[in-house]
Amino acid sequence: MIRDRRRSGADHGDLLSTLLRAEHPETGEGLDDGEVLDQVVTFLVAGSETTASTLAFVFHLLGAHPEVEKRVHAEIDEVLEGRSPTFEDLPSLEYTRGVITESLRLYPPSWMAMRVTAAETDLGGRTIPAGTMILYSAQALHHNPELFPEPERFDPERWLPDRAKDVPRGALLPFGAGSHKCIGDVLALTETALIVATIASRWRLRPVPGTTLRPEPKATLEPGPLPMVCEPR
Repeated sequence: MIRDRRRSGADHGDLLSTLLRAEHPETGEGLDDGEVLDQVVTFLVAGSETTASTLAFVFHLLGAHPEVEKRVHAEIDEVLEGRSPTFEDLPSLEYTRGVITESLRLYPPSWMAMRVTAAETDLGGRTIPAGTMILYSAQALHHNPELFPEPERFDPERWLPDRAKDVPRGALLPFGAGSHKCIGDVLALTETALIVATIASRWRLRPVPGTTLRPEPKATLEPGPLPMVCEPR
């Protein structure tokens, strides 16, 4: 595909065309075929499994909390009026976006991450030498009662403006932070919100009776087997 695109020179308005047009801001050099391939694979792997897991957790939580689901449906119906959602609708889907953020707090796909100290530093009263690899858990951070009252409770209203302003900076890290924060954070939140709004406008998902959610902390946090039944709204 890369070779065909280079030969044709056509701009398809997609990720691959964007990568083939990309130039280094200082040297003007483009990406070679191997670099383009690496970028595409990264987008596919990092940007598909994590989003799929988030969607599974979101619909499980909605199915288990009918009062939240009802409010999501009401908001989507009022904003969309029966049409498909667009990017321009997202600011109006405030509560729906809060549901997604709360799901990411409870079940962050990137549950564990690594950083390396660039210089010797003090962390919690301990001296950490430069070059030390540090593991940190967003999962543990997000369930800290000092940061989130009733941390095990699914509460999308935490993320409405009047309450979200009270969440300490750095308390929510589903995409990491700093210079190594996930480059796809806005893309992930956008596509997840559009997918949730599209599905929830037409369908209601119900967990199969007897099913227990057992998150599996692997390379990412996965929901494990989670059969659900689709019901037309």
